[in-house]
Amino acid sequence: MKDKYIEYAKNTFKGKALELVLNNIELFFKDEKINKHKYKVGEEVKLSKGTYMHGIPGLLDSFDWVMKNGLVAVDFTGNSKGKNKIKNSIGMWNIKEDMLLKDYIINYSGVTVTYTIGRGPGSKEVTKLIPYHKFDEEIEIINNDENIWTYWAEKTKEVTFLPSLVSNKRQIAFILNMESNYAKEMIKADVWNTELEEETLKEFLDYRYYEKFLYERFNRDSTTTDRESAIMFGLPNRLIEGVLVGRKVEENKEYLEHIKSKLPDCYICNLDGKVIVE
Repeated sequence: MKDKYIEYAKNTFKGKALELVLNNIELFFKDEKINKHKYKVGEEVKLSKGTYMHGIPGLLDSFDWVMKNGLVAVDFTGNSKGKNKIKNSIGMWNIKEDMLLKDYIINYSGVTVTYTIGRGPGSKEVTKLIPYHKFDEEIEIINNDENIWTYWAEKTKEVTFLPSLVSNKRQIAFILNMESNYAKEMIKADVWNTELEEETLKEFLDYRYYEKFLYERFNRDSTTTDRESAIMFGLPNRLIEGVLVGRKVEENKEYLEHIKSKLPDCYICNLDGKVIVE
């Protein structure tokens, strides 16, 4: 597969973009030992700033595909349907501060609220992440603020891609340890990296989204979001230190045993943010 990936890269990219992709392909196949956090059953999982999370659709079929191939952009594997605004990369949720997993889950299981301060051309839009079960409380505050004229709410992007407290559509997500120098080298090739030149990004963006992205990457907020990364080509399984599962998988002993058999050095945790398999 390495030769296939390199061939695709050389046929698709040029200049700095090709350099970044080829470097990540080489690193992907490098045998590197990763130190991972260990937990006992019942302990709360702590997410360090810079930790990555990635959810997958489906159940064990998708899980097994990742175990075999790694976290690789679908464009490189020939499975792309051309629907992604950001392409040739693997999307990641990038933890922005040290926090408990349970708190992150509560936050993204809520809604994103946008409201305007003032009216007319001079009004200012503000976006805010409202935690699970805190919507009514926040709306009361907004409605009592004389400066806020309009507001609207939408589901967070994480709810679409990660196991959550409000949806069973996603049941499996990976928690990646990004603390090593090895990992830090790979994430330099982040499409959201503001140090990259515009020309470098062209083959990673749908042409309909290109101009908007060039603005958004310097003006990120809770809607954009300010929690996303997109790593060119992909990331290897060796960075996975834990698996977050939804309620359906948590209640299925066979599923848990299968996951553990494929990732013996990783923990499995639930939507309460606690380890259920060490």
